Amino acid sequence: MKNLLTLLPVLSFFYCTAQTPSKANIEKAVLGTWDKPATNSSPKQAATIHTVKIGTGAKANEQDKIDGIPAGATVTIAQIDFTVREYYNDQTLATHRIMTAKVYKDQFGEWATKSNGMKTIETKSEPAN
Repeated sequence: MKNLLTLLPVLSFFYCTAQTPSKANIEKAVLGTWDKPATNSSPKQAATIHTVKIGTGAKANEQDKIDGIPAGATVTIAQIDFTVREYYNDQTLATHRIMTAKVYKDQFGEWATKSNGMKTIETKSEPAN
């Protein structure tokens, strides 16, 4: 029994760290959402990540479940500072944003982000590439 009580905190530590996203996990999830090829109705988009701050995590609550986050998922708050460039024929629009996001593993076991608030810092026109 004593060995079991000693093992329990160790196992819970590994479970929690396995559910905490790394900076690379968050960057991949953000780029998967914001990097888009050109279509007939929209230009190519490419995101550049400047910084990622990883906050604390907690189990998904009722609002998270309503928002589509799987029940039982660990939700970690992150602040992502990034720029999205939209490539038009005559110009490139660069929009600098800071997003506070909930980061979690989706139904397929992939890291995903859900915006919990976004602030546009600046939008500027650059020469076309």
